[in-house]
Amino acid sequence: MLRDQIAFAAGALGVSLEEEALDAIVLHAGMMLAANAERNLTRITGEKEIAFLHVADSLTALARLARAPSGPFADIGSGAGYPGIPLAVVSRRRAALLEATGKKASFLRDVVDVLGIDAEVLAERAEEVAHTQPSAFAAVTARALAPLPSLVELAAPLLAPGGLLIALKGEPSEDELSAGDAVAEIVGLARASSESFTLPGIDVRRTIVCYRREGRSRIQLPRRPGMAQRRPLA
Repeated sequence: MLRDQIAFAAGALGVSLEEEALDAIVLHAGMMLAANAERNLTRITGEKEIAFLHVADSLTALARLARAPSGPFADIGSGAGYPGIPLAVVSRRRAALLEATGKKASFLRDVVDVLGIDAEVLAERAEEVAHTQPSAFAAVTARALAPLPSLVELAAPLLAPGGLLIALKGEPSEDELSAGDAVAEIVGLARASSESFTLPGIDVRRTIVCYRREGRSRIQLPRRPGMAQRRPLA
């Protein structure tokens, strides 16, 4: 049963979900499965895999999010709503879910409406949001979205001073980590932590890399949409 699997997966992380939060996270997962055939939201459809590879994987960022200043967070490339929806539900922070693909953004709006959580869905790229909401977020999350150099650049103009980028990765190479650090130095961020671990309950390696905004960017940000990926700064 999906509810039991999700409760077990969260518990394996040491996260005890209140009934209301568990209800919301299970409902989100059910909506994702129901909409998946039409909207191509995920390739992960088994109950155990959803519980561990979507929900628990998302909740690994919870402790890091708690270290960010007070205020809303932005989830870049939200897709089916992971990690943004579970983090918004459990942390009770206001969330901005950034998803440029229209059918996925539409799904996220349905989820936000049904769950009644404090979140907005922005069908825009991160660079576009940075123009309208610069330095507006206490944290930025991203999961399996892009290499670290691109993520660091995309997050920098969104973060408030002291704000935290929380990048959920698989097993980034030392070259990727070094390139992320190099871009961070350019855009006013500095690496705060990097932790690798095996996701409890399932034999999958994960790394969470965090960068904190400590200064100002030496270049004008944001650059044009897509430039961070096509022409990374390092």
